[in-house]
Amino acid sequence: MKNTTTRASRIWIGVLVTGLFIVAVSALSFMATRGEKGDRYGGGIVYYILQPGDPGYEAWKQHGLIVALNDQSNGTEWSNIKDIPVFNTKTAIGSGRQNTELITAQKGHISSAAKLCADYAHGDYSDWYLPSRDELNKLCTSNVLSCDYEDEHWSSSGATPNDAWSQIQGSAPHYQMKQIGIKVRAIRSF
Repeated sequence: MKNTTTRASRIWIGVLVTGLFIVAVSALSFMATRGEKGDRYGGGIVYYILQPGDPGYEAWKQHGLIVALNDQSNGTEWSNIKDIPVFNTKTAIGSGRQNTELITAQKGHISSAAKLCADYAHGDYSDWYLPSRDELNKLCTSNVLSCDYEDEHWSSSGATPNDAWSQIQGSAPHYQMKQIGIKVRAIRSF
């Protein structure tokens, strides 16, 4: 009976030590990837850290959004297709990548703000995209960018068949006609 109890105790201690080791490694991994808003990281600048309730949030692993160091254009139309809506674009955080794919996959698509972002590469990173309305709003209210009043940027979120969401730093999101030339700034997720 003593051997069975001793063996069970050793197994229990082994499981406990293994569990504690896994928790410690996870905690260290989490702490090692912690960044702050404004840090240079992943080819750009961290401008938003995902919060509880955001799509993609994980309590033990930090995720967020990174903005490119420079604009990809000083004045580009939202898309060469101006009068046909891109169905199913969304406005929420986490939807910019899919919106970018929807815009660039549109029949007859040749050029767009989304394509500039999808084609952008900096350093080892080529997974950039045009931010959704809410991702752009976080950028424009983050104080990471230093913008003038004229520095309006496109989002990847359509508003009407002829309009898409855009924003100027310090203002609320609003929409503009797709044929207006507005600045483009790529983002990526981590």
